[in-house]
Amino acid sequence: MTEEPKPVEGYEEFKPPLLTPEQRAARYEELRRRSAKSRIFARSKNPAIEVRWIRKDDPTDIAFHKWLGFRVAMEPYPKARIEDRLFETSVPPNLDGTYTCGDVILYQSAKDDYDFHLNQNRAMANSMISDGQKAFRDEAEKLEIATFMRDKTGRHVG
Repeated sequence: MTEEPKPVEGYEEFKPPLLTPEQRAARYEELRRRSAKSRIFARSKNPAIEVRWIRKDDPTDIAFHKWLGFRVAMEPYPKARIEDRLFETSVPPNLDGTYTCGDVILYQSAKDDYDFHLNQNRAMANSMISDGQKAFRDEAEKLEIATFMRDKTGRHVG
């Protein structure tokens, strides 16, 4: 006598529900909304916290972001309902409370610190452009070469 085969432990037969046209339209709208969201979408529910995905296999990138004040974003209750989590993400937290998606891990920082670094980078880039232009004009003046500038409309200025 042979034993009747038993399904694998935890197996549950998949029985999709039969939907009315209205339910199907609502379901498709929900699926459209969810599929439009990026897999790496992440935002802190606290407006004072900024989050970024950082390559977890790149020690240089991790060290740079730690130097900027970032640290690993941790969910204290990884099994909490989506509404009760600290971060809005497309991926659920791992059991250890971290968020990973492929080869990146979610890091967090104070928004004020992050904004400061962004503004500093922007100011430095703008000063490099204006300093380069000034150095060029100064060198051209030493060599007695005529220079001019244009405004946004293309007219000569100065």
